[in-house]
Amino acid sequence: MASKTFNTATIARLLSHEDEHGMGRIFMYAFVNEVIRQKRPFSFDCESAQVSPNLMIVDNQGRSIAVEQRRNRLSLTLNHQRSETSARIEYKGEAYRQVILAWLIACIQYTSLQPELRNKLTRYAKSIQRRTWFTKVLPVH
Repeated sequence: MASKTFNTATIARLLSHEDEHGMGRIFMYAFVNEVIRQKRPFSFDCESAQVSPNLMIVDNQGRSIAVEQRRNRLSLTLNHQRSETSARIEYKGEAYRQVILAWLIACIQYTSLQPELRNKLTRYAKSIQRRTWFTKVLPVH
């Protein structure tokens, strides 16, 4: 996780269980719970999920999450099966910052044994928090 900015590549690395962060799939579970299931129920097998660098996430049942992230905007396309059943979730502006911050805070809670990763996630979260009125305050370390 050498990136100094929070961007699409950073999100892909955090979601990948094969990345150097060593957290396995815990960040994927946090993403599905904090970002997707806050808006709508979505059955997804995080244990079998594979993440491509362009943020297409697919489980072994063919369900997919296409993530498109740009500054102040997050778009998710959820495909329930390999069919035409899909849904779109969009977060823009303040809602984007709140949902990303909530996800990062959830990720931070799991990194107590990895201080370097915890500090990096905290820096990402604080940079997002400075641009928002989000009321949940990061823990002080």
